[in-house]
Amino acid sequence: MYQVKLKSLRYGVSLFLIVLTFQSYSKITKGNPNPFPEITASEDNLKGLSDHDEFRVDIANQDGSSSWGGHIILKDNKLYKTKNHEGIPLEDNSKSIDINGFGKIIFYEPKSTKYFNSLKDGQLPQPWKQSVVGDLPRGGEAIIKNGSIILETSSPDRNATFSSFYAAYRPLPKGDSYITTKVSRIDTYEQETKSGIMIRSSINPDSENIFLALSHRRPASIHHTTNNDTFSKVDPRSNSRPGHWIRLIREKGNITGYVSADGENWRELMSFPDNMGESAIACVVGQGRKPRRKWATVFDQFSLGPLKELGPQKIMTPKIALADGTIIHSPILSATKSIIRLAGKNSGKVIPSLTVSRIEFNHPIDGKFDRFLDGRRRGVLLSGGDFFECELTNILRTQKGLEMTCSSSLFGTKVFDLSGAVDAMVLRTASKTTPVGQNYTILTWQGGRIYGNNLRFSAEAALIDTIRLRTQEIPLNQIKSITKNSKT
Repeated sequence: MYQVKLKSLRYGVSLFLIVLTFQSYSKITKGNPNPFPEITASEDNLKGLSDHDEFRVDIANQDGSSSWGGHIILKDNKLYKTKNHEGIPLEDNSKSIDINGFGKIIFYEPKSTKYFNSLKDGQLPQPWKQSVVGDLPRGGEAIIKNGSIILETSSPDRNATFSSFYAAYRPLPKGDSYITTKVSRIDTYEQETKSGIMIRSSINPDSENIFLALSHRRPASIHHTTNNDTFSKVDPRSNSRPGHWIRLIREKGNITGYVSADGENWRELMSFPDNMGESAIACVVGQGRKPRRKWATVFDQFSLGPLKELGPQKIMTPKIALADGTIIHSPILSATKSIIRLAGKNSGKVIPSLTVSRIEFNHPIDGKFDRFLDGRRRGVLLSGGDFFECELTNILRTQKGLEMTCSSSLFGTKVFDLSGAVDAMVLRTASKTTPVGQNYTILTWQGGRIYGNNLRFSAEAALIDTIRLRTQEIPLNQIKSITKNSKT
């Protein structure tokens, strides 16, 4: 009995000492143990922390001996810890992460969000209207059912012009804006039938318009009509049929059509100058020649609004792999045998062609084609899986869009449509090791890999100085990880 009491007393003292130790440790760390060097921020810098986007991360020090995980924000060019992984606010969020003291920051992938306008069943609400455009004797109708827009339309008489159609329409927001929908079903396989979205200068039959359409009989197509003259382009990839998503974006003096298989990853089809004016309207359209009866199109998850409402978009841009292992995503303005001129945020920058390993125009590419991408053979990987051995001549933007010309001693000169006909242009092999002297590696969710030095933060992005592309600015919501490279 004496030994049992002594043993119980020993356990009680031990438990008391453990509790006392944790209480002391909690007071020192304020409930937030942190193995990384930190910099104390002034109270003024901490005002408005909740107004910034949060990112969930795991952070490890350089030798991997300790780590921290939770939520951070970017403010005043510094990263601040705000919450733990469970979303519980930290008692002390007044310290920023020392970017010289970490080994790796791993970002959790941001949750994807699809925006669409909620519509109640019944008639189209204001400011929607509906109308026949042109000569359509049997007319049509548009209603809301189960949250979808059901557009029932008919066809013109056999000998009438084909430009007539039925449309539901409403004003387009002022300034940069967008229209998005999923064309879930078209209830006819008739050859000339197509349904989609349209931006028009007015509802008048002869008004200028841009029409992005899907059909059972052909891939997605985009049509620009002005002064009764129509220019059309069909998607070079043959899989864009009903069940796909389509989007028109009005931005900076242009209207651009996009197509998507999942509503998240978008591929540009064609861009046209925007001459619609401030009174432009957005339409859902059904057009065809189905004889003697009406037919319907189902538009799901329709959305329309200011462009800023979409936030960051996953628009497919060329994936440029350099010989040193760097991979960037950037629009291409033009190219020759010697240089590649970039566009978009890299406008004004050029890359020597000799430093480029390959350019992927449509990605990700199925792994079964990896043998064509290793650089041992120069040429073009076509969207159908064929490999055409050739040398790059140039890349130019024409009336039909971005086109690439290649030359082959066997087949002569070939011109390829880069909006979908080509998956990749392969030039040479690429290194698989980190370039010497580059202190940081940034990986992006798109598959980018940027090596550089002088890592810093500005606004809502990471800045890094690279060898070929000078300073690169990568938004935090596009970053998968930041690694501090070993000196060896």
